[in-house]
Formats: sequence, structure tokens, C-alpha cells
Amino acid sequence: MKYSLKNVASQQVVTYLVAGVGTTIVYFIIKMLLFSATGSGVISEIVAQGVSILFAFFTNKLWVFEKTSNQVLHEFIKFVISRLLVLLLSIIANWYFVDRHPQLLVSTLHLNLKQSVFVLSLFLQVLTIILNYIFSKFLIFTKK
Repeated sequence: MKYSLKNVASQQVVTYLVAGVGTTIVYFIIKMLLFSATGSGVISEIVAQGVSILFAFFTNKLWVFEKTSNQVLHEFIKFVISRLLVLLLSIIANWYFVDRHPQLLVSTLHLNLKQSVFVLSLFLQVLTIILNYIFSKFLIFTKK
């Protein structure tokens, strides 16, 4: 069977997206189970985020990028930092466009605020997926 760079890359992207869906499912299961058990949004959020980051790290490392190395802790630290940087970007965008200057968003998109926030959230989720893939492929799970 003939493998081209394009086929391998497209297979990797599909695998990355499947792993992302799996991560999302793990997050929601943990979040809702813990929320039901504790009644705490904060506790359930922190634990669900922690478990989903662990799940995402190992599925990306072993399945998506098929990276085996002895530098697990180093890769994990880079992975968590990259996820936190992308989260910070989303927080800043929401703070600026929703909390501080919602009129910019509404007038640019010609929608009401709720619809504009939805569009911004979709855009940020797509950007998050792309940035997380780039960070994972080129900065975290690199071949040395």
C-alpha cells in the first residue's frame, strides 16, 4: 500500500478530531457525575478539566501522534502549558468582545448579543482545535 504525506496528514487530523470528541465525552461524563455527587460547579469543573487533559494528553501522545519517548513529564508540562495558553486566549477574547466592548461584536456581525456570543464561541472553538493541533504536532510531540 502506498503512503503519501497527504494521506498520513489527513489520517492524523481525523484521528485528532476523534480523540477530541472522546476528550469532550470524558469531560462531560466526569463533570455531570461529580456535579450530581457534590453539587459543586467548581469542584466538578476542576476535576473534569484535569481528567480530560490527562485523557487528551495520552490519546494524542500514543494514538494521534504515535509518540513514544522517555520524556513524558516534559511533554506533559508543555501540553498543559499550551492548553492553558489557548484557554487564556479565549478568556481574553471573551473579556474584550463580550464583557468590555459587546457593541463591537454586535455591530460587526449584525446580530443580537446572544447570537454574536455564540458566533464568537464557535470561532474560538475552531481556533482552539487548530492551535492545539499545531502545538501538539510541532512543539510537544516532536520527533527529535
